Amino acid sequence: MFDDIRGDIRLKTYVSYILAACMVIITSLTILIPELKALYGVGDGPAVNIFVRLTIPFQHGFDDMSALIHLGLNLILMWVLGTYLEKILGSYRFLIVTLVSFVVYVLFHRLLLLIGHGFTPIIMTYSGVIFVVMAEGRFVKTRSVFEDYFKTLRGVQLGIWLLLPVLMVFVPLYYNSLSSLAQNIFYGNITHFVGGVTGVTLGFVYRQHIREKLTQQTRKRYIKHSQLDKWAVYIAFGFPVYLALVFFIRPL
Repeated sequence: MFDDIRGDIRLKTYVSYILAACMVIITSLTILIPELKALYGVGDGPAVNIFVRLTIPFQHGFDDMSALIHLGLNLILMWVLGTYLEKILGSYRFLIVTLVSFVVYVLFHRLLLLIGHGFTPIIMTYSGVIFVVMAEGRFVKTRSVFEDYFKTLRGVQLGIWLLLPVLMVFVPLYYNSLSSLAQNIFYGNITHFVGGVTGVTLGFVYRQHIREKLTQQTRKRYIKHSQLDKWAVYIAFGFPVYLALVFFIRPL
C-alpha cells in the first residue's frame, strides 16, 4: 500500500512543488545577491519587520555553504515526507497543515526573538502527521510494515527525531555562539519540537480522513481526492506572490 501510493503518478503534489520552488528561489537569490538578506529571513538579528519575518521558512543558512547544505537536506525531506503526505491528505488538507504550521512557527519565532530560519520546523510538522499515517497503515491491516517505503519512512523518522536534535545543539557553535549548552539545546530545537507536536495534533485531527484514504487505497487500488484539492494549488501560489511583493514593496 505505501509503495503503491508513492508510485502513483495520478496523485499530484503541486503544493509541495510550489513550496520547494520558493525555498530554492529565495535561498539562491540571497546567495547570489547578499543584499536581499535584509528582505528574507532574519539576517544577523531578531529585530525584523513582521513582513520580513513571514519569509523565514524559505531562507536557509547564514553563509553560502550552510545555506546550500540546509536547503539540500530540506528538499530531500520535502520529497520523502512532504510530497508523500500530500498524496495521502490531498492538496487541500496538506495546505491547511502547512498554513497552521507556518503560523505556529512564525509566532514562536517572534515570541522568542529567534534568529534561525528555514523550512525544517514545517517539515517536522509533516513528520508528526506521518507518525499517524504509519500507525493507521498498520491499523487497516495491510502488509505496510514490510513495504520498502514504510521502512524508508521509519528510517527517516528515526533519523530526524534522534539525530536532528543533537545536530542542532552544535549549530550555534558553528557561529561562535557564547550560549550555554542548555540554551543551545532549547533554542536549537524549540521550533522543531513545536512543529512536531503540531503535526501529531493535526494528524489526530485528520485521523479519520487518513484512515479512509488508506482504506480506499487498499480496497480500490487508488486514492481519489476532491475538487477542493485543485483549488488549493491556486491558493498555494500565494506564497511566491507574497515573496515577490516583499521584494517590490521593500517593507524595511
